Amino acid sequence: MIGARIKTARKKAGISAEALAAHLGIAPSTVYRYENGETAKLPAMLIKPLADHLNVTPAFLMGWPEEKGDLEHP
Repeated sequence: MIGARIKTARKKAGISAEALAAHLGIAPSTVYRYENGETAKLPAMLIKPLADHLNVTPAFLMGWPEEKGDLEHP
């Protein structure tokens, strides 16, 4: 679940939901809704800035394979 990965990365980075929201230009309640799965879709334009601020990859946040080789077909 994307929300759980956001919350885990945020807490590991020591960033409050309020600080994350301010960095992204969204309301803290929106961050909490993403983390709790109350908002089904994370806007694509937020994925990269969110990942960068949390020091993770967009692939990690989305639950995609991390390595390029994982996407290649034999």
